[in-house]
Amino acid sequence: MSYPIPSTFAFVAGVLLLAGYFLYRATIPKPFPGIPYVAASARRAFGDMPDVLRYRAETSETISFLIKKCVELNSPIVQVFMKPFSKPWVVIMDSQESQDIMARRTREFDRSDFFGDVLKASVPHNQVWMKTTEQWRSNRRLMADTMSPQFLQNVAGPQVHAQFCNLVDLWRTKASLAQGHPFAASLDIEAAMFDSIWAAAFGSSIGSTQTQIQLLSGLPKLDELAHDDDAVAVFPQTPYPAMKDAVVRIANSSEIPLNSPLGYYHHVFALNYYPRINKAVKLKNQVVREKLHAAWQKFSSPDASEGQIKCAADLIVAREVTLAKKENRQPQHDSLVVQDELFGFLLAGFDTTSTTIEWGVKYLTAYPEVQERLRDHLKSTFKQAAESNKLPTAVDIAKTSSSYLDAFIEEILRHGATAQVVVRVATQDTEILGHHIPKGTDVFMVTQGPSYTAPAFPMDDSKRSKTSRQLPPQERWTGNWDPSALGHFDPERWLVRNEAGGQDFNSQAGPMQTFGGGLRGCFGRKLAHLSLRIAFALIVWNFELQPLPRRLSSRARWYSSWDGVPGVVTWANYRCERLRL
Repeated sequence: MSYPIPSTFAFVAGVLLLAGYFLYRATIPKPFPGIPYVAASARRAFGDMPDVLRYRAETSETISFLIKKCVELNSPIVQVFMKPFSKPWVVIMDSQESQDIMARRTREFDRSDFFGDVLKASVPHNQVWMKTTEQWRSNRRLMADTMSPQFLQNVAGPQVHAQFCNLVDLWRTKASLAQGHPFAASLDIEAAMFDSIWAAAFGSSIGSTQTQIQLLSGLPKLDELAHDDDAVAVFPQTPYPAMKDAVVRIANSSEIPLNSPLGYYHHVFALNYYPRINKAVKLKNQVVREKLHAAWQKFSSPDASEGQIKCAADLIVAREVTLAKKENRQPQHDSLVVQDELFGFLLAGFDTTSTTIEWGVKYLTAYPEVQERLRDHLKSTFKQAAESNKLPTAVDIAKTSSSYLDAFIEEILRHGATAQVVVRVATQDTEILGHHIPKGTDVFMVTQGPSYTAPAFPMDDSKRSKTSRQLPPQERWTGNWDPSALGHFDPERWLVRNEAGGQDFNSQAGPMQTFGGGLRGCFGRKLAHLSLRIAFALIVWNFELQPLPRRLSSRARWYSSWDGVPGVVTWANYRCERLRL
């Protein structure tokens, strides 16, 4: 040794301390100039993360934290420091500017890697997380016909209708056994929606709801509840099919990259080495391959025709055969793209749609006058079915104009917060609302709060982008809603008077961006809307959903005042519905 041992130790300790200091300094956020932020967060390691963790522990939510920051800072644009060693997130709470970014500034903004971190490990070959590349366009072409009117009306719609008729039968059974007492409905809706999307994807019923009906059909009525009108009827529950549990487990695993500092890599490890998650992945792979193999056998025949298409698996395989002929290549029988696109169809169609239906049922119990208006509207719209004491068919519901039903659905989507944020990444240095946004910055466009469910923040239009200022009148939201009433649930806001004196549904009456917008808007929007139409038509046609006692219908809310007007309202604790037949 050329140095004494104490000197060596001192040198190593000094290096470690210096490295620790620079590492600590690297965790201190570097704010973008001019964009509002919480000053205390910019001075501490890990920025806003300590506040986010506390907020999440109190509310079980994360995205609404972004809304809270905009309200607290009284600005339609703020920055938050959510990831160490990374750029700040820019949060936008202005419907006009968000619409402009999604629909007209596609060269400046693309799909964010945020979606890749969440979904890439589960469906690495699915279009949902990809940037707008040629691979994304190829996947889009492969799946395009699953959103065609012909497929939706003739294949997917009848499958959804059949499964929600099963839900009606289940609730009739439960209502009879409960004798007027409330009972839990959330899991029933989730199972019915899974059965629906499974049938649309693979052409056969998985039977989640039917097995529950069989279990309850032999039970006696719950007489022990007779002395307490508000007592909740509790029913035994059959185990769900293994594939449903597998899909739910894989879907829930997307929370891992959101909560782990290792993000995507932690998710990959979990899918491969967490025993329960890995078992679910293996079952999913096996079942999807079996279903696709059956479709390949059907459409490998020279006599195969479009008339044999009974589900999305058939349609995707038939589409791949057609594309292969057009591109002068062999069909890719073992294509991972086909497998992941089909599983993505199943995953996306089930999760958010069932959540939206649950919110809708909640609003039906909370607003009996809306429920009555919707029922009257359905009976008059489908008058022939009402007079013959039949249900409207899937084709009837899909093809018939039903203005109030569409308005009700749009108001649920506006109010229910199923998807609270749309994320894009800046692909070049650009500006938003007069502020410089560096390339690579994630931009979170919130779909709740001020500008949506509360009065918008004051905005100098000169700071808007050129495309936003020059938006053609026909593309502008035409509504002139009372700002103080934006927090109210009111389907009427989506209706406009027509020349004949009736009312038409106007999807442009006001801001609603739950499905995003532009080229990268939600691919499954048409299927989701059809599913919601069928579900609410059948539920309201068959049942009166009664208000619940306060202890069962609690509304967990937090309010952030902006000029004395409630800012954000979140309803939680969805539990039970009481049916009267």
